[in-house]
Amino acid sequence: MKNTNQKSLKRRMNRTAILSFYNARYFNGDIARLSEKTGYSTSHISNVIAGRRSVSNTLADAMYYISCRRTKNSEVWAKQA
Repeated sequence: MKNTNQKSLKRRMNRTAILSFYNARYFNGDIARLSEKTGYSTSHISNVIAGRRSVSNTLADAMYYISCRRTKNSEVWAKQA
């Protein structure tokens, strides 16, 4: 039985933790999808992913919802090896 007092994973993570979560589940083409969804330019989003800019709440939410059901890239590569 699920504890009703427990927060969801997204509510427990701050913006930089969401960026780390997203980077572990990154796919090609995500920058364009995030750009369409948030209205930020693709160059700004790539700067955020690289750590040269700070993560806004809007972008952090979009990153989380795009990648929340994906498995980590390291786990996918470990299964293939």
